[in-house]
Amino acid sequence: MKKMILTLAIIFLIPGMLMACPTMGVYHRGRLHYDPVGPFIQFELELYIVHWEHFVTAVEYQLLTPTDPSHSMFLILGVTYPPKQSLMLGNPFGGHSITFWPPCSGYPDGYDLLATYICLTVVPCEQMYDYPLVIVPHPDSGELRGTFYPDNEMFKIAGLTTHLCLHEVSVTGDSWGAIKSLYKE
Repeated sequence: MKKMILTLAIIFLIPGMLMACPTMGVYHRGRLHYDPVGPFIQFELELYIVHWEHFVTAVEYQLLTPTDPSHSMFLILGVTYPPKQSLMLGNPFGGHSITFWPPCSGYPDGYDLLATYICLTVVPCEQMYDYPLVIVPHPDSGELRGTFYPDNEMFKIAGLTTHLCLHEVSVTGDSWGAIKSLYKE
């Protein structure tokens, strides 16, 4: 029985761990959503990479706002970087590449801060319900990827979606029929 369990673990767990793809996303204090206090009030969002097996030396990506391609409701006023950042090319909305030395190790938590965005919204949250910030491939290379130490080999990254002004439906005091009517076409 023990041999069978060990064999199944090797067959299913090890390939799954090797195929695990690092993720990159925009967070606000550990959450993938943020409700701005109001328009014209600055706030910070952090770009993190979650990884376990790479010493990351560079990343390339683009930040996309699909519901607002002109970025008229959400602005990035500035970007700050951790001390190990060594070179930055581009900007988050147009295609952003960042290099790091010494490499980002993910030690001890399995994630690293890549950049901090100083942001601003210009409209109230009621006009921005479920406003997505999506990490997508860099427009020049068509890849969402990073490189790792020692030979700067490339690896793929999975981009996450963050929501500003997450819309929550309140169901307090509503009947079941009223709740079902929300989902009718």
